[in-house]
Amino acid sequence: MEEISYYSFAYDDYQFLKANVEMCRTNNAMTSIAQNICEKFLKHLIVVFCTSVDCTAVLKTHSLKRILRFLEQYLPDFSLDRKKVMLADGYYFSARYPGDESFFVNAEDVQICWEAAEETKRAVDRYLEKQKAG
Repeated sequence: MEEISYYSFAYDDYQFLKANVEMCRTNNAMTSIAQNICEKFLKHLIVVFCTSVDCTAVLKTHSLKRILRFLEQYLPDFSLDRKKVMLADGYYFSARYPGDESFFVNAEDVQICWEAAEETKRAVDRYLEKQKAG
C-alpha cells in the first residue's frame, strides 16, 4: 500500500499534470493543480522537518509566498528558485472560481505553472536526498 503523505499526494498530482502537459492541453485546472503540487511538496518538508514548531496555520494556507517564508525561517538550508515557484502563486483561486480576479489561462500560464511544479519537486527531492545522506 502506498504511503499517504503530502509528498505522495503531490507526486500523484504531478504525474497527472505531466501527462496533460505532454499532450499540450491548456485548461484552468492545470494551473491550479500545479500550484497545489508546489504547496503539497513544500508542506511535506514542513510536516517532516518542522516538528518542533506549530505548523497549523501554514499547513492550511494556499499561499506559496507564506509557505516559502515559513520554510526560510524554519528550514534555512532548503533552497529552490523562489522566483520561478512564486510565478505559480495565485492560480489556486483565480483559475478555479469566478470572481473579480478570475480568468481563463493560456498555454503560457500552463507552462509557467508546470515549470514551478518541476522546480519545486526537484528542490524537495534534492533536500530529502541530502537529509537521507547526511
